[in-house]
Amino acid sequence: MIAVRGEVDLRSGPYCTFASRSTSARRGPDLIVDLTAVSFLDIAGLATLMAVWEATMTAEVEFIVVARTRAVLRR
Repeated sequence: MIAVRGEVDLRSGPYCTFASRSTSARRGPDLIVDLTAVSFLDIAGLATLMAVWEATMTAEVEFIVVARTRAVLRR
């Protein structure tokens, strides 16, 4: 499981991608990304989540996102 806090944007995205890909590279349990403490998510953050999702598909690992804040769920 990876818990993300604060802002997920252009500055923090590469770190999140690295951490998530290194976790998903190992075939095994699901990758759970906890975004409940995220206060801001921009298009770069969304692109980061998509890149991680693609990596989990390649590694045949289930990708699960947990989110409930308006910053993440906004439409």
